[in-house]
Amino acid sequence: MEKAVKVYGNAEINNKDEERTYNPIQLEYYKTYSNKNQKPYGIGVIKTCTNEMEVDVEKREFNHIFSKENEADSMLEVLLKNKVTPIALRDILEDFVLV
Repeated sequence: MEKAVKVYGNAEINNKDEERTYNPIQLEYYKTYSNKNQKPYGIGVIKTCTNEMEVDVEKREFNHIFSKENEADSMLEVLLKNKVTPIALRDILEDFVLV
């Protein structure tokens, strides 16, 4: 098995201001696994924004950062709870994993 991906959970961000309502932002959190490394687990986030004319997808993934599956699951729970977007993923991982 080269690499497996398993969806962990989904979240939605609804944006509103006084003048208009924006389409919701969809977030999908997932775990990766590769048996070719001492740290086989990684995580990723996909952000999807849609409007009447286009779909914008942003993705960020970091592989081989956890040696145990429960460590990856714990980090995914934090990301999901706080609705972390792909652009902030590196900063969060550096604060929690690499320190």
